[in-house]
Amino acid sequence: MTFRAKLQQAILGVVAGTTAAVLMVAQTQNSASYRRMVDTLFSQQMAAFRLEQEAQLQLARKQAARLAESVRLFAALEEGDPETYQVAADELRLAEFDFFRLASAQTGMMPPPEGSRSGRFQEAAEKALTLQLEAVAKTLPEEQVQAEVGFALLPGAEGGQDLHRVLAMHIRNFDQTVGTLFLGQSVRRLMPVLGGQGNQPLQAAFWTQGQLLGASLPQAAAAALKALQTTTEQTEFSFRQEGTEYLAHAHLLNAGSRFPPAWLVSVFSLAELQAQQKALQWRVIGIGALALLLASVAGWLFAAQLAQPIRELVAATHEVRGGNLKVRLEKGRTDELAALTESFNDMTAGLELKERYHSVLNMVADARVAEQLMAGSIQLGGELRQVTVVFCDIRGYTALSAGRDPREVIALLNNHMGALTRVVYRWHGVINQFAGDAIMILFGAPASHGEDAQNAVNCALEMIAERQRLNALSKEPMGIGIGIATGTVVAGCIGAENRADYTVVGERVNLAARLCSSAAAGEIVVDAATQRLLPSEIPAVPLEPLRLKGFADAVTAFRIVTDPSPD
Repeated sequence: MTFRAKLQQAILGVVAGTTAAVLMVAQTQNSASYRRMVDTLFSQQMAAFRLEQEAQLQLARKQAARLAESVRLFAALEEGDPETYQVAADELRLAEFDFFRLASAQTGMMPPPEGSRSGRFQEAAEKALTLQLEAVAKTLPEEQVQAEVGFALLPGAEGGQDLHRVLAMHIRNFDQTVGTLFLGQSVRRLMPVLGGQGNQPLQAAFWTQGQLLGASLPQAAAAALKALQTTTEQTEFSFRQEGTEYLAHAHLLNAGSRFPPAWLVSVFSLAELQAQQKALQWRVIGIGALALLLASVAGWLFAAQLAQPIRELVAATHEVRGGNLKVRLEKGRTDELAALTESFNDMTAGLELKERYHSVLNMVADARVAEQLMAGSIQLGGELRQVTVVFCDIRGYTALSAGRDPREVIALLNNHMGALTRVVYRWHGVINQFAGDAIMILFGAPASHGEDAQNAVNCALEMIAERQRLNALSKEPMGIGIGIATGTVVAGCIGAENRADYTVVGERVNLAARLCSSAAAGEIVVDAATQRLLPSEIPAVPLEPLRLKGFADAVTAFRIVTDPSPD
């Protein structure tokens, strides 16, 4: 995967993740704020209802107290007089109530007469009301002084149900309970107090005896409310209908009452919240998409700015790998890229300088010596090594170079030295130095390849043959003589810390040089130590002991048999 693709993928992941996180946080906070508002509305609604109920209870107490002070009503209740409802109607103020009923402590429920101001219902409703109130009147303790609150469910028009809140209060006189007053109020009176009617999201209703009354709530609410028969006085629940979620609070209104339990149910539609959440979602997604687009463009531009220098750097490294150390990069446009290009340019400049040093070193020293010098394995000083030293010299060089243009002479020497150098390398020899027309060659230093003496003689034989081949092609034939000596020498760097040459020093070196001087053109002269190391396949002819300069005693020498060719 390319850097640009990875960068785009990373940007996509970061922006998408950030957008999702922002959306989640925003929706969570929005939902939490909305739910706090809903809880506040529920609490306000319940507080308003309790306040209204407390006012009704106070009014019921006053009505019951007023009836208790009536001697006429007291007597009528004791006697079960049918005129009792007329007496009570004269004493009561029923502006806040829809009906009232009386129960005598002696005879029980007293049915209201026709035409009374008691708020009489149709026969079925009246019968149902009488049964419910009679059950309460029988179980209401005589000593209870607090008002009993409950709800009566009555048959309504067209098969419906009407719900009334009923307040039951004992009528007492002289610490004696003479009867019970029931004051009823339709729940329709209570709905304005609860608020949230019509098309508002907050709706209120009453739930009792398996019936949901007082408002038009979603049908799904009824199924959720069936579980409330065994719940505590206050509970919260939610339900969904037609894709809309609803929150609901249910408060038990008559805990401990002799009346059937009844709940005030507040339902809040979250349709607006869902619409807000959906709108918020699309807004955040839109902003995220725009941010993604802008980030992608910015990332593309940034990647392009970064990818181009990287491609140039890769191309430059390929150039370096191919041997082009002169390649340089333009300075980067950012601090980091500028530092990178500067570092690369410094590196290639250093490599180029080292390559120059290496090339120069290879020109002035054998490649294997140069490698060991650069590796630091050859230190200033020397070591004793068994080495075969070869000297090769041109015969008649002085006469050859006399009167010639020096540049022509150098060209002849370079051609001669180049050909012989290739022969030396084939036989693992190390060219120690070029001295005018002479070549000094080492076998066994700085490293031995085994059979160094034999390799030296084979190399010498091929050098003679190579020179003969060149003579056949050249207008200026040359003859060479070669001297070879084997023995222990000191090999190492000689000079100073900042300027040293790798060479060998010892008697064998001088002997090889003297043997070379004594060799005629096309001859190879070796010392006895070298001859002893040669196999029988390389014949050697003993020479008369040689008197050589620098050697007190005569030196035993041998001439290697070659195919003589005329010079």
